[in-house]
Order: sequence, then structure tokens, then C-alpha cells
Amino acid sequence: MYANIDGKQYQAKGGKITVVGYCRLSRDEDKENYSSIEEQKRIIKDYASTRNWIIEDKDFYIDDNVSGYTFNRPEFTKMLEKVKGGKIDVVIAKDLSRIGRNNGKVLVLIDQFKNMQKNLILVSEMGGTYDVLNDRDDTIGITTWFNERYVKDCSRKTRDHMYSKQKTGRLVMGNYYGYVKDKEDITKLYVDEEIRPVIKLIYKLYVEDGLGRKKICDILNSKYNYPTPSVYYRQKHLERGRIYKHPVQELWSTYMISNILSNDVYTGALRTHKKKTISIRGRAIKLPEEEHFVFENHHEAIISKETFELAQNIRKRKARSKSTSGTRKRNYAFSGLIRCGDCGFGVSGITMNRKQKQKGYECSQYRTYGKARCKCHEIKESDIIIHLKEFLKFTKQKYQNEINKIEIDVKTNKEQTNKEKIKFEIETLKAEYKVLLNQKIKDLAGNNNEYQKQMIETSYKGLELEKTSRIEKLQEILQKAEQDISKEKIKKLKTAMEYFNEIISAEVPSRYVLENIIDTIWIYSDKTVKFDLKVDTHKLI
Repeated sequence: MYANIDGKQYQAKGGKITVVGYCRLSRDEDKENYSSIEEQKRIIKDYASTRNWIIEDKDFYIDDNVSGYTFNRPEFTKMLEKVKGGKIDVVIAKDLSRIGRNNGKVLVLIDQFKNMQKNLILVSEMGGTYDVLNDRDDTIGITTWFNERYVKDCSRKTRDHMYSKQKTGRLVMGNYYGYVKDKEDITKLYVDEEIRPVIKLIYKLYVEDGLGRKKICDILNSKYNYPTPSVYYRQKHLERGRIYKHPVQELWSTYMISNILSNDVYTGALRTHKKKTISIRGRAIKLPEEEHFVFENHHEAIISKETFELAQNIRKRKARSKSTSGTRKRNYAFSGLIRCGDCGFGVSGITMNRKQKQKGYECSQYRTYGKARCKCHEIKESDIIIHLKEFLKFTKQKYQNEINKIEIDVKTNKEQTNKEKIKFEIETLKAEYKVLLNQKIKDLAGNNNEYQKQMIETSYKGLELEKTSRIEKLQEILQKAEQDISKEKIKKLKTAMEYFNEIISAEVPSRYVLENIIDTIWIYSDKTVKFDLKVDTHKLI
């Protein structure tokens, strides 16, 4: 059945027409020229009233701050499903750009409305009102093309602007676990003292203790109470009164550890232009490292560059040996460091004596392919340790004078600077707390409604608790920092020779020491073991 209004045809069931309004707003693409949601609603209601239609607020479908280039919009999709299901007869919008800015998709949508005999009315389009079912659309393609060109031009300008800011280090995108942005200048990053310990712990467990990502996760989940990155980001969003829309993972996982171990932001470097989008609202693609912009000493480092580089070397070694070693159930002291001197390939960690659970190593080529690729040879881990200690003793005796000449530089720490930052943040929070109390008093004094007073009290109670809890946490961190500085002052510096003696006397050298000293260990079928040292042995100091 059709209803006739002002000479125009509208399909309806039982003579009753269901009319709705659609509003969309994208602050990115529309800039200062957009009509607000309320203004769009007013325009739509005014037009509807001239047709004796009543559109209430519940009859509006609104996508706020959503791009018109994509048609995957929550409210738009819901509305379109009802149009297709026959539950909506007429959709009114301010203009065609509110419906969409993708030329092809908008034209297809108009055809769909015509085929379904449902109407789409655009109040301010083509010099007047455009009615899909009743008006000619000879120039509608030009309008949709212009709308798409406009959003593409805005997108290009936005990308160019972002590229310029990335190139000069003025754009800090996203969140960084362990760092907070300056409220006044978001290009500045400061260490979050609550998270600093977990970053240091992860690098220590990985680099010095030689633990894998899974083992590190187990330790963090069972022994410590550090928040995971997603829990941390959610907490920061809540503090700013925002909703964190991404999935939150309460337990530590290996990919979180990988992200932290591979991110050079913890060395004080800012890395920008890591990704780019080819099309509007398209998927971002990763860019090669040579296209990145890196700004050294951009902010305070949590770990040294040497430690970070060491972690990357370990990650590469583990990646190379993963295919040959399979899933290890045991920790091997020299994993990833040993190669076969006969064929040049890596070696596999093996159990040489099942009863005694004696660890050893065997050429992976022989282990996989047999004598066709290499000779049969294996070596006990304990034998390598003996060879290593003898080698280090010989090196110490031969190069004793050179070792004694190595200067021990005291690493400058920024503990004092950190203390001052914490004190400043505490004072700032105290000032904010006073302002909060003053505002609470004003709100209560100007209100005689007991219910509203109770609501005000409840609201401010939560805000006050948030401030006082933060102050208490920072005071605890400050106290611990002062204690750590006191301990640091009484530490006795080791000489280079003392360091060498400590390595030799250890039952099993720590992974940190091995990674710094050893470049490659070569094992041969005649039981010979050869050690290639790294040139930068001064990293031990």
C-alpha cells in the first residue's frame, strides 16, 4: 500500500509510515565545518514537521565520530537491516555526506532503496531537498564523487601532517607500557615508577638468568603482582575518565614479553613512522626499519642500550635454533652459542645419561640426517664448562696487565632526578586534592536538595580516594628510592680482575656473562672445543 503526501509516493504498511532520522559526525574529516549531532537532528525534525511526521529522539540512529568512508557503522548497519526487513519506510538525513563518503557504495545504496521502494530523503542536498524515490538524480554521481574526493583530500592532508610530525619527533602515538605522557606536552614521556621494576626484571630474567619467555610469564604470574600492559592501559584510561575498549588480559603471556623485549623505547629512543595506511580506513602495514625515524635520548631510559642489544642477539639466536632444538623441557647453559666445527651447523641440547640426567650437546645435522651430513659426536655440558674455565684462566694469565688497565666507569644513574620528579608529582596531586575539596564545598553550598547533596558527596568521595591512594603509592616509591640510593653509596666497586675471578669460580657461568664474553663455541668430533670471544669484553664492567 502507498501513502500519497504532497503528490509524492511513500510505501507503507496499513497506511502507516515509519520514519526515522540518521545523523553522523566525524570530527577528523569534517573539521570545523561539521554540523553537530544536535543541529542535524533539529534540521531533520524541522523538515519532518512540514510533512506532518513526528520523529522522536528514540527514532534517531546516530553514529558519533565515525568516518563516512566506511559503511561498517553500528547504528547505520542496524538501521539498514530494519529498512531491508520492512520495519522502516523513510530515512531522513541532513545531506548525502552524512550517509557516506564512498562514491561507489553510496550509489549502490541509493539503488537498493529504489529497488526496495523505501525512501531516503536528504534535506539539504543539490540546492534543496533530494527525494530518492521521486526526484531526478542526473547529477547525484557528481555529488557522491565530490564527497569522496573531499574525504580523500582530508585523509591525505592528515597523513602528510602526521608524516611531518613523525619526521621531526613531534608525534608520540599510542601508549607505552612503563611511560606516561606529559599532560601539558604529549610529545614528552616520563618513566612510571610503578612499572620501572617489572621492565628491569623482565630484561634481567631474559638476559642475565637466561630464562625463556614462558618461564618469565610463569614467574610474573605466580610471584609478582605487576599489572599486564592491557590492565595498565585500562587503569590509565579510567584515571582519565575514559573507557578502554580493547580486550584486557589479566595474566602475562609470551607475546607481551616479546613486545617489551623488542621495543627500544626502553633505551630512551623514540621510534616513529613504523606503519602507514595505503587507503582511507585501510589496514596499516608495517614499514621496514630503514624507513623508521629514530630519535635517540628522547626520554629517560629504563634499561641500557647494551642490555637491549644483548637481548636482541639472544632473540635471534633462539629463533635460529628453534627449528632444530624443538620444544626444550630443560635449560641448557650454552643454548644458541654452540656450533659444530665440522659442518658449521648448530647443535641440539640432549640428555646423555638418562639416569643421571646429564645434559650435553650433539650436532643437529648428524642428529637429523646421520653420517650423510656430519660425523657422530657429542659433548657433555660439564666438559664445556671445564674447558671454558681453563680457557678463561689462561686468558687471565696471558693478558693480566691488559685486564688490570681496564677502567671501571661508574654508571651514572638518575635516581636523584627520579626522586625530584616523584616529589613534584606528589605536590601536584596534593594541590589537585585541595582544589577538589574547594569545588566540593562550593557544590554543596549551592544546593539545598538533600538527595543531590548525597550524590555530590558520593561522587567526590571516589575522586578524593583516587588522589589520596596515588599520593600514598608515590610516597612509598619515594621512600624505597631513598633506601636504594643509600645502599648504592656503600657498594664496593669490583675491579676487572675480581670480575674475572668471580666468573672462573662460579659453578656455572651466568647467561649474562656468557652472552657478553662468548661469540661462538665450536665443538669438533675429536672432542676439541674452541671459544670465539666477543671484542667488546668491557661490557662486563
